[in-house]
Amino acid sequence: MSAGPLPVETLRFRPEDEELRGRIRAWMGAHDPGPPPQDFGERLDALVRWQAQLHEAGFVGLSWPERYGGGGLDLRAEAVFSEELAASSMPELINRIGVYMCGPTIMDFGDEAQAERYLPPMLDATESWCQGFSEPEAGSDLAAIRTRGRVDGDRILVTGQKVWTSRAHIARRCACLVRTEPGSERHRGLSLVIVDMEDPGVNVVALPQMLGERHFNEVFLDDVEARVDDVIGGLGNGWKAAMQMLSYERGLFVLERQIRLRRALEDLVDALLAAGTAGEREVRRQVGRLHADLELLKAQGYRTLAAQAAGTLPPGSTSIDKLFLSRVEQRLFATALELLGPDVALAMNHWTHDLLEGRSVSIYGGSTEIQLNIISRQLLGLGASR
Repeated sequence: MSAGPLPVETLRFRPEDEELRGRIRAWMGAHDPGPPPQDFGERLDALVRWQAQLHEAGFVGLSWPERYGGGGLDLRAEAVFSEELAASSMPELINRIGVYMCGPTIMDFGDEAQAERYLPPMLDATESWCQGFSEPEAGSDLAAIRTRGRVDGDRILVTGQKVWTSRAHIARRCACLVRTEPGSERHRGLSLVIVDMEDPGVNVVALPQMLGERHFNEVFLDDVEARVDDVIGGLGNGWKAAMQMLSYERGLFVLERQIRLRRALEDLVDALLAAGTAGEREVRRQVGRLHADLELLKAQGYRTLAAQAAGTLPPGSTSIDKLFLSRVEQRLFATALELLGPDVALAMNHWTHDLLEGRSVSIYGGSTEIQLNIISRQLLGLGASR
């Protein structure tokens, strides 16, 4: 019996997409920025310049409307760019949170004035963005938000604390989820407010990390003044806008990340060949499993992007992407150190660095436990009231 058609649509590239791929690849081949500077501040400046170069070449925001500085294409073009950037040795977008998450959410829920004001500076990284969701008492349980937004005429005064805020130390804007309806609970009464990170009431404090690298931050907000006009989707509609933003977090990001993981697997195979162990039965079995995992992760990413493009993405389905990415990434680097042996595992090198860094992937953006709960309830209907 022959196999029937796939039950869901997947992303398929057209000839014009492959022509775009060729242009991007040729441009990158002629504009390699070289190794990043060692100094942290200089490295950030270099990354901003790199995104500005990519934008000037017409490759950032390919699916955005031209009136906002985008390319006027579709999500397949974004996927092509993401794949080519990840497959190269070149840096990712420094303002990827803005371009991949905040920008599309503003286009979906914001008004024209917000789009005209905030979208163009995202593309060339003139204004970087961060996402102010998690709090000390509201991590993966996002509906427990306590940060308050007191509405005072045409102003909102925001007071509270955010935590695990990626790149808050370099961001000019923050898409901040706050409770604007006094006495509201859980999903009700929340608003997604654009906060100016240069307001004197904003205090950003680095969170220590075992690798000594600054990525996550705490953000303290003390009567930070925002405008009612800068609420994305209007007052009280924050939960819906926030869920949309999280769905964007797992589309292009997962696609990019699996390609960078493929490069790591290729490096592992090269190292095993050099060590003379690549032909061993157990080594081949484990490498084959990793390759199969990455193929499945790619297929899942393509399904998600196709559903996003068609507007048919089921609520909760991107939790599958997040959960599987976490497991594949952690398994890859744990396997690498097992196969490369104690001399590599006990030294500080890119393998041990990526193993340690990968521990956070099952926490940020929603912990593994929360993703399992979302999948069981929203996709499988387990535990749902009848």
